[in-house]
Amino acid sequence: MLHRPRSSQNIGACARALANTGAGALWVVEPLGFDRTQAARLAAGADDVLERMRVVRTLDEALDECVDVVMTSGREIEGALTPEQAAARLLSCDGECALVFGDEVRGLTNQDLRRASAVATVPTAHKSSLNLAQAAMVFGYEILKARGAAMPLERPRPAPATEEMLQLLRGRARALLLSAGFLNPQQPDRVLDELIAVLRRARATRREVELLLAAAAQLERTRIR
Repeated sequence: MLHRPRSSQNIGACARALANTGAGALWVVEPLGFDRTQAARLAAGADDVLERMRVVRTLDEALDECVDVVMTSGREIEGALTPEQAAARLLSCDGECALVFGDEVRGLTNQDLRRASAVATVPTAHKSSLNLAQAAMVFGYEILKARGAAMPLERPRPAPATEEMLQLLRGRARALLLSAGFLNPQQPDRVLDELIAVLRRARATRREVELLLAAAAQLERTRIR
């Protein structure tokens, strides 16, 4: 998933990386002036990937159905996954998942990274930044390797919660916790992000989040009486 890519040629090069590795479908969020012809020049025959490419307007729309989101960064972030670890995590996911890359100049912002279940980075020697397509190829190659070694699941796991459900819960919790005086009205999102991050790390199931939503709804009804 490419978030606000600035270069159509980089989109084409990423399509080629996906065709090389079979790592998944290409999603593009809010591209800045997409030119299909320019993209095709760098796709080098990966026209089928470009034809199936999904273009969406917002990151929220792109992530709604995801149950696991790994975002990438060129910065040093404590606890960041390696490409190999990210590949293993994504392939173990029981539903829709996404590997998100930021734009070529600034990458993903801190606000974007708060939406991640995990953050991954490519270890480098003298220069931390990579070309967008290079980064996509590194992660794609690790997914290709991990897929060959992946073992079938022994038993089905409960359906995981989607990002859309987590955002719905976040909205309900924000209103309730503000009214209860638990959140700082000046900076309510800081603590909210930490609470939602707990559910992402735990890979909360659909049933678990539905229970939390039901509990929030009951608390709302109790306060109205």
